[in-house]
Amino acid sequence: MWLHLHLAKESPVMPRKKYDAIVVGSGAAGGCAAKELTEGGLDVLVLEAGRDVDPAKDFNTHTWPYQHKYRGNFAPGVKERTQWNQIYADGFTSHLYLKDSEHPYSTPAGQPYIWVRSRIVGGKILHWGRNARRLSDYDFRAADRDGYGENWPIRYEDLAPYYDKLEEFVGVCGSRENLPQLPDGKYLAPMRLNCGEAILRQVAPTLGLGMTVIPKRAAMRPSSTHGLGQCHFCGTCEMGRGCDVNGFWNSVGDTLLAARQTGRLTLRPNSVAHQVLLEKGHGDRVRGVSFFDRRTRRYQEAESQVVVLGASALESTRILLNSVSRHWPDGMANSSGVLGRYLMDNIGGPSVEGFLPALMSREVVNEDGKAGGIDVVAYRNMTERHPKFIRSYVHEGATGAQLFPHYANRISGWGEGFKRRVKRNYTAWFSLNTRGEMLARRENFVEIDKARVDAWGIPVLKIHCQHSDNEREMAKDAAENLRALAVAAKAENIRVEDGLLTPGMIIHDMGTARMGNDPKKSVLNKWNQAHDIPNLFVVDGACFVTSGGYGPTLTIGTLATRASAYIVEEMKRGNL
Repeated sequence: MWLHLHLAKESPVMPRKKYDAIVVGSGAAGGCAAKELTEGGLDVLVLEAGRDVDPAKDFNTHTWPYQHKYRGNFAPGVKERTQWNQIYADGFTSHLYLKDSEHPYSTPAGQPYIWVRSRIVGGKILHWGRNARRLSDYDFRAADRDGYGENWPIRYEDLAPYYDKLEEFVGVCGSRENLPQLPDGKYLAPMRLNCGEAILRQVAPTLGLGMTVIPKRAAMRPSSTHGLGQCHFCGTCEMGRGCDVNGFWNSVGDTLLAARQTGRLTLRPNSVAHQVLLEKGHGDRVRGVSFFDRRTRRYQEAESQVVVLGASALESTRILLNSVSRHWPDGMANSSGVLGRYLMDNIGGPSVEGFLPALMSREVVNEDGKAGGIDVVAYRNMTERHPKFIRSYVHEGATGAQLFPHYANRISGWGEGFKRRVKRNYTAWFSLNTRGEMLARRENFVEIDKARVDAWGIPVLKIHCQHSDNEREMAKDAAENLRALAVAAKAENIRVEDGLLTPGMIIHDMGTARMGNDPKKSVLNKWNQAHDIPNLFVVDGACFVTSGGYGPTLTIGTLATRASAYIVEEMKRGNL
């Protein structure tokens, strides 16, 4: 069952109605907030900058390359003209990403940052990687362990009930492993390991590094839950095309749908948020949000008792930085001066691939239909401190026959012999990557670029972000350990990449409006509520204090759920 929303977009001008809450953004954070708020009895307006989505038309889930004029690639020159920075977009998915030509941003010379965005109802969670790992007190209390930075103002026990609630609703498949650094959840049955994954799981512990291999914890449904759709193992969600059967957590087919079924949701697509508006004469209370109609560029305002920003970390921060007034000349709710600071992305880059001899020339089976894989759980700085870096990282892996033998251009030879080698290796391929923690550093920040505006005249962000020595040492260690694992598995044609990807490329933007107990060091309190303005909340990745190495999406949705439950209770008490 899918959500088809045509609730507010027929009218070019918003009616003069005051909502209980306005939620900006409709992805992981906005969808969870909308569900919890409406189910709590609140009348909610969701503003989404992008257009509505029709899964039957917008998701090329079962389309083959030969059905496209350019075999799934862009037409010549199109990417350079419109989506020059959207490295993940292709001919199948370009319409799910925004056009950089309309939404520019800037970076200092020699400090690139790749800001991947998806302005459409549902946002990036329509086509995300579905990794659903819980953070633990190894993350929330990291400063206690190594003395760096700040602790979160919450502990794992504060989030655990909300992790449970979200997982049980959207459906997360996984195995129970009883690992302190990766808490278990409320899981559907895990995806079964294929032969290559089983080999790596057996070999990894023999290295003596503390590696543990588990089935990927994924927010997708191998069986139906709450009447939501289930995976039918076509495998193309691995290519970021979405899912036209609603088989994984995607906001449009689950959380927003639940919100709509309450009868208390109004969703307005094509609404480009500009500023959060203060009550007249007050600097400590907001009254709503101003925005532009994406198509007509008409300026409009919407009013509410509470404003909840869930537009993605950098976009929510941009809205606040643009919300200047005599009360807030440096950005709304920024008495600490921390707004925009401590930008993080997970690190990526170190990887290994090769071929497992035991699986060469075997019968081809449908291994790429399983949208699963394996995780090598965080193993560095768990019990003993590494001499060259703090914090940790994970590896994500896949093995077996894929849709295309993409490795073929790295096999030598030509003609019939070359074809035999490609076919021989087709069932034996494996690959493992790295996702690690970027430290929260004040010098990684965003600010408003006063010299540039987007297509609606809104000032854009200038992003300052670089890796530190800690990330570089972590990457070296990860690459060495991946090579050791491949050698231990007796792999052939081992290829190791040891560099770091450009910041932003993992698409895990975090920080910039972080939580904390001290209003002088943070923007938000433990409820995602602005220290300076009690009816303003930020519920996306902007609130993160540390990045972890595990992917933030499940925690973003959980924090949005928890904060929204708090809003409902505070409104009942008359405190908001």
